[in-house]
Amino acid sequence: MRAANEIPSSECPQVTTTMDQESYEKACEELQNVDPRIPQEVVSRAVKLFFSTNILPDFDLSTCYTIELPSTNMIALIMPLPDTSHFQMPPPFGKQRNYTWALIHGTSLSSSQQILLEGKIRPANWSYHKNPQRCELPTFGAFFLGRQVSNNDTTIPPWAERDLLDSAGKKGKGQQEIIVGAMYQGAFEHTAYKAGGNEMAQLGVADKGIVTTPEKYTIANSHHVGLKFIAMKWPNLTMKPDPGESTSDDCTYRGNEERHSRRHRR
Repeated sequence: MRAANEIPSSECPQVTTTMDQESYEKACEELQNVDPRIPQEVVSRAVKLFFSTNILPDFDLSTCYTIELPSTNMIALIMPLPDTSHFQMPPPFGKQRNYTWALIHGTSLSSSQQILLEGKIRPANWSYHKNPQRCELPTFGAFFLGRQVSNNDTTIPPWAERDLLDSAGKKGKGQQEIIVGAMYQGAFEHTAYKAGGNEMAQLGVADKGIVTTPEKYTIANSHHVGLKFIAMKWPNLTMKPDPGESTSDDCTYRGNEERHSRRHRR
């Protein structure tokens, strides 16, 4: 049986994952105090992820917070990344900060660990072949959900944070277990592709720094994206039911209005 303070190597490879039980329990308690609604499995996953990537024990877990996502009826735990040289914003694309974007990227637990260890989201969805004609096109940027924000914003503003995390529940990338919040700055306005494949979009990223795809994804040049937070989501089970919907007493699973209309027809 695995100890409570261990992370399986398949989830978080290539690092030392041993954390003494007292430190683990103290960190879990501190994070649980942020919001009692945070499920224990989310608390445990967050503590293990930050410890395994060398962010704990120096990180102040009391700076974390939760937000409600009304459109998808979810709650998100936001863990702001520390303001250290490892997570500083890189120079803007084109050497000028004329456009700023808030971005989120959904990923797995193991990939999020590698992202935190490196401090960068690196795209890797192309293959090399000895015959250059059979190589896939090099990839310059990862896929995000994005919103343009003010150039004065040094962190993702609350409105964009909520909007992006809510939208993530409706997109495949945002339904993964870890959400990485990031920001991009560049000199050029984005190119919006209305049609065409990802190859053209990636070429646009190399030229403009940021593009949007026909599928409403945003691709930003990875060398100019800075990490801002880690988020984890779970269903908001405390949401009050709509009066027009069925209640706990409605064992036939028909809405109240439907049952009343049936009664009047009799």
